[in-house]
Amino acid sequence: MRTYADSSFILRLVTGEADSPQVVAEYRRLGSPKLFYLPLHALEVRNAIRQRAFHQRRSISSGDRQHVARERDAALARLEHLVARGALLDVTLDMDVVITRAANLSTAHTERLGARAIDLLHVASALTLESELFLTTDSRQAQLAKAEGLKVVSIG
Repeated sequence: MRTYADSSFILRLVTGEADSPQVVAEYRRLGSPKLFYLPLHALEVRNAIRQRAFHQRRSISSGDRQHVARERDAALARLEHLVARGALLDVTLDMDVVITRAANLSTAHTERLGARAIDLLHVASALTLESELFLTTDSRQAQLAKAEGLKVVSIG
């Protein structure tokens, strides 16, 4: 099955977010499908891991900051491991095509669903890749993907 996971889902596969255990369990229940992995995912997920470390460092003592760095490095290593073993399939898309499709989704759905640009880009990417299943932890993306006829698994 052609499966697209948004960045929120992939992030929870590699970090210790509160709902990560549910995401991992659902991913396994689905048979650990190979997930499309765009440069957009790489940017968003890596940046979210680093941003999480930034916010954690600001709220803890200097002695605990090494722990934050270890968590960051472990999450980045888990991400790279998923790519290396082929669980995340590196793909590229013509972003002009994706943006045009996202703009059409915006016209059709944003006023009703409150979709953000990043929601539109992920759903447009999934549709362009002819995905059959959309995995997310984001309720807006789930609504948008359902509105476009994708089968959706949403955690959280």
